[in-house]
This record gives sequence, C-alpha cells and structure tokens, in this order.
Amino acid sequence: MTQQIDVDDDAVSRLGLMDTAPEERFDRITRLAREMFDVDYAVVNVVNSETVFTKSQPEESDFRHTPIEESFCGEAVKQPAVLEVRDGRADPRFADRAIVAEHGIRFYAGYPIHTDAGETVGTLCLLDTAPRDLSDADRDAFERFGQWAQAEMRMNDPELVPPDAVADDALRAVRADRLAAGEVRLAALAIPHGRVSGDRSSWQQVGDRIIVTLADVMGKGEEAGGFAEELIGVLQQRGHLEPVDAMLSVEDYARHDARYRETFATLFHAVIDTRTGHVSYVDAGHGLTLLLRADGSSERLSSRNLPLGLRPSDADWEAGETEVTHGDLIVSVSDGALDAYDSTLDSLRQIGDDLRRAAGADAFFDELSIRVSEHVVDDDVTAVVISVR
Repeated sequence: MTQQIDVDDDAVSRLGLMDTAPEERFDRITRLAREMFDVDYAVVNVVNSETVFTKSQPEESDFRHTPIEESFCGEAVKQPAVLEVRDGRADPRFADRAIVAEHGIRFYAGYPIHTDAGETVGTLCLLDTAPRDLSDADRDAFERFGQWAQAEMRMNDPELVPPDAVADDALRAVRADRLAAGEVRLAALAIPHGRVSGDRSSWQQVGDRIIVTLADVMGKGEEAGGFAEELIGVLQQRGHLEPVDAMLSVEDYARHDARYRETFATLFHAVIDTRTGHVSYVDAGHGLTLLLRADGSSERLSSRNLPLGLRPSDADWEAGETEVTHGDLIVSVSDGALDAYDSTLDSLRQIGDDLRRAAGADAFFDELSIRVSEHVVDDDVTAVVISVR
C-alpha cells in the first residue's frame, strides 16, 4: 500500500529550492541549532511526495536525497506541530527505516515547514545517534528555529513577491552614506531589491561612542521596509545603552506592538569607543560581520543569539567584545550581498578579500554594485564598512 504523504508537490516546485546549492541564510540556522541543542546533525529539508532533499547540513555530512519512505520526515510532514522521536530503534514506525537501521540515527525532532497558504514543503530537523528528550525549554526554542527556517523558505515563494520587488536593475536605487568621527570612518551601501528595502543600516555618534546597526527584517516591500526603518530608529534612540540593554529595551517595545508579533529581524548592533578602540556588540542571528585586522588576520563577529523576535524568554542575550586599532576594518553585510558571490558563508571571506584589495570603501562598493548587477540577486543588499585610521 502506498504511503500517503501530506506535502504539496506543486508548492515545492513553485519555491524552486529542490536540488539547489547551499545558502548561508539556511546554513546559519542549522549551524546555530546544532550548537544550541548539541546534536550530531541539524538540517533543513525540502520535501516532496517522493524524496527528502537536504538543503542545509553540516559540512562533514552528505545526506542529499533520502527516499520519503526511509526517512523520519515522511511522518513529520503529517504533523501539525513538532514530531519528536526519542529513540527510533525502539519505535516500530522507524526501526526498520534506513535512517535508523543503516545510518544509526536514534533521536529525531522535526518541525514541518509550510508556505503562507498552508502547503507543506519541508522540515527543520535535529538528529542524533543517541536517544534523548527535548525539555520544554528546548522544544520552545526549536519551534522558534522552525519559524525562522519557515520564514526563509517562504521568501522563495513567488506568490508572495510584493509588487514593488522588481528585477529591473535600472529601477534599483543605490544609496551610499558616510560618516567621519575622529579616527573612525563609516560608509554604507544600500541596493534595494525593489523600491523599498527590508534591510537598513544606521549610525550615530554620542560623545566618544559610535553606535552602528544593520538590521534585516524578514520580508520585502513596504511593510518590511517600514519595520526595518522603525527598528533601526528605536535602537539608535537607545544609543546611550550597552548593546544587550538596548536589545532588551527594544524587545519590550516590540512586545507591546501587535505589528511585530508576526515578524522578526536578524541584526548586528555595536558600540565603538573611539578613544580606546573597544567594540561591544550583539549579533542576533546575523553572523555576517567580519573583522579584518591590519596584520592580515580576520575573525567573524557572531554569536548563538536567535533573531530579534524569536528569542525564548529563558535565554539570555549573548554579548560580544573585541578591540580594533589602526588599520583594522569591519565589514557587515546582509544576505543579498552573499548572492553576488556563491551564497554560502565563504562569500563573506571573499567579500573581506575584495575589501582588502580595494582602495577604500567607495572602490569596494563600486565592485560590489557591479557584482550585484551581474548576478541573480533576489534580495536587498546592504553593506557597512568601518575603518580605523
């Protein structure tokens, strides 16, 4: 008897994600989930009635395609909520499936991913070779990761593309801004996918402190652009606060505004002390900020924080700190900039290499703008460069 699979093949085809290359926007989710839940694998799958295609997975693994009848996901896509399997070997539904019998996976948690219209198209999964249970707090956090993966997958749905999201490069408004503050120089580039961008960057100087924010609100068009602009404004108003305190204050602000209950934002928010070179920051699911040292070394400024709007109530904001000195550069970009390269996290390294080779931020922005015009970039592009003189 043929197994009934509750997925929508037409919707999966419409998203165009089956058999596509890795993308950092999904990889950052699985990378953070794997670390937070301490499991062997965290993966994002695209699921149709025949196969489970693993879109995002750890670098050392290679799931690719799994027949639907040999997977956990065949059951997960039938569920209205998370499917949790403590020990697949002890569960008669899964004991004989290849994922358990051949690959040794015992624990599974799967979040079914739906389009905005309710069509089932994929899963976010945790897998481990040892039996385990999710606590209530873990389950809550995992559902938030699932919402994040679902939102990213919905971004591919052409039925949700707003009327102002145009592909004609002639209609793209390129905006560049600059700020000089003592020994620190800042420059930013914004190339909206349509006429309005869901990405925003901004800065201000308060005494010897420079406050820098780059935010990417989930979605495109007028609504996302409005949210992004307001979010940036609220954070900048709290420039006198340390980054963690500013994030807590903004969370409290958003909690009382119904408009924010159905959206979230990845962001990088930093305070730079121009006297000492000390940088304190919060990265909320962004992970696309690179510190390029004058000595040729580099480090990515990231954390395990979920995006603003998805943080579980019992999780603390994780703060970061570093020091910058003469000749150092910080570059922070939105997802769209990666699409001008290969869409993976390695794109950030390539961006850093291009910035080092460029004769300043303006030359780098010129090169990035050309790349955007030459590649299929279906998202807003925002980049901020901070130079220490």
